[in-house]
Amino acid sequence: MANPNMFLSAPIAGQSLTVEPGSVPWEQPPQYVKLEDVVNYYTEKIDDPEIIMDILEIVKRDIPILTLVNTLTKSAVMNGYHTVDVGYLVTPILVEMIKTIAELNDITYVISAEEKQNKGRVDPRVIQELIEDMKKETTDAPIPEAEKPSAKGLMARGDK
Repeated sequence: MANPNMFLSAPIAGQSLTVEPGSVPWEQPPQYVKLEDVVNYYTEKIDDPEIIMDILEIVKRDIPILTLVNTLTKSAVMNGYHTVDVGYLVTPILVEMIKTIAELNDITYVISAEEKQNKGRVDPRVIQELIEDMKKETTDAPIPEAEKPSAKGLMARGDK
């Protein structure tokens, strides 16, 4: 059940319209406009050894690289570093950078959530081929008939 105090502390509808226009970072012109400048911004950020260790920890936990990159770019947009469209353009570059970092450190990675979801699945065509091969093997070899256990005991019926 919801806490009644939670409803009292929630923002009032339209409250964001009472803030002075341009007072939040995403309403200001971005710091970086060119794609090259944005790539340099992320390269400088990722070049820090502590950041690299944090990225490797995230990748080790099978969190998709694309999820990490989307989080980074959306955070940078909210802080006014670049626009959304430049964030979409820099995404494949960041994915390749993080893939390279993971490969250099011998860490397996997952690129997308779909890949993570399909990681443990086997292609249905492969399963179908295995079933067909097993059917061929079983039809070639005769199946021995199992011996019937002899009936014993007071209530057992004898073979007629």
